[in-house]
Amino acid sequence: MRLIEKKCPNCGADLEFDENAKSCKCTYCKRSFEIERDLNDVEKFNLIYDKIQKPMGKIMLAPMIFAGVFFVIIAGVIVYNVFSFHKTDTNKEPKIPSINDLIDGDSKLVTDAAELTNEDLDDLDNRSYSEVHQSVTGRSDTTYSYQITGDPKVEKVVVAYKDEANKVIPIYKVLYHNFFNQSDVQTVYVPVVFENIKSEALFSFASGKNPAPEYYLNDDHSSYIYAYGSYDDAYNNVVKPLEDEGFTITEK
Repeated sequence: MRLIEKKCPNCGADLEFDENAKSCKCTYCKRSFEIERDLNDVEKFNLIYDKIQKPMGKIMLAPMIFAGVFFVIIAGVIVYNVFSFHKTDTNKEPKIPSINDLIDGDSKLVTDAAELTNEDLDDLDNRSYSEVHQSVTGRSDTTYSYQITGDPKVEKVVVAYKDEANKVIPIYKVLYHNFFNQSDVQTVYVPVVFENIKSEALFSFASGKNPAPEYYLNDDHSSYIYAYGSYDDAYNNVVKPLEDEGFTITEK
């Protein structure tokens, strides 16, 4: 054990104390003193760590734990979604939507032609316009040799209803004249079929299609359109067969 000799700061007498002592007392003036020693680098580091770094480490521990937990949760959600996206159920058959699935509960299918208002008929006419003109296009030379006289007109609107399904069929009267022979004027009838339309928002789930066959406008069959030669032909070929399928037919 090494002893250190110093002078008493109060009376100047000799002081002796152990090198590890924290305090000493003068034997002459009886004053007590705290001993201050120069710290080496290791002691200085330990002192700073104990007073600053150690408490800061405890303070930062909670945010680090929270960040770690948050990362684990996010990673788990991502992995779950990825596997759920690729997972397929081989035992589950795809559901085919029925008419009731497609139609709002407050709206009903049109069951009678009398339900169609003037506004509905205008809407019907507007939506049938492209169908009618596509139906009466025929071969390319038809456009040059025969032309439509005026606008197509609705001759009748037929409603066929059965088992929560309907077909609304406007039949158009269309006049054609031969561009090179103005006396050659022909009248044809073009039916357009819409399926499962409602009394409200009439055409929310409407789909049109052309059921007419080729109709030749001249004897050499060089020009034709998709239509029937008379209203009766259009009715008997498009509407009449629906009666055999159990549809109730009304006209407007």
